[in-house]
Amino acid sequence: MVLTTEKADGIFSSAFSKREIRMKKYLILSDTVADSKKLTVGDIVELSETEGNTLVGYKKAELYVEKETKKTTDRSVGLETSKTPKLKKRKSK
Repeated sequence: MVLTTEKADGIFSSAFSKREIRMKKYLILSDTVADSKKLTVGDIVELSETEGNTLVGYKKAELYVEKETKKTTDRSVGLETSKTPKLKKRKSK
């Protein structure tokens, strides 16, 4: 059996290879410092995935999920004329 490194990462672990830096949004749960900035409770910041996971492990942050806003629509835009008869109002005395 022959061990080749043509299609593999080589003899180094893949943990040491260069990775893309993925940025995610995090909601800060307690005052802390991250990315050389002071963060307070309620801040929504974009951090690297590794730094964000560290803060999540310390329970100082959680992954921020954006809430979908409901689209308000004007329902009368496509409304055609109604075929129902007009309302009969009471006569005043």
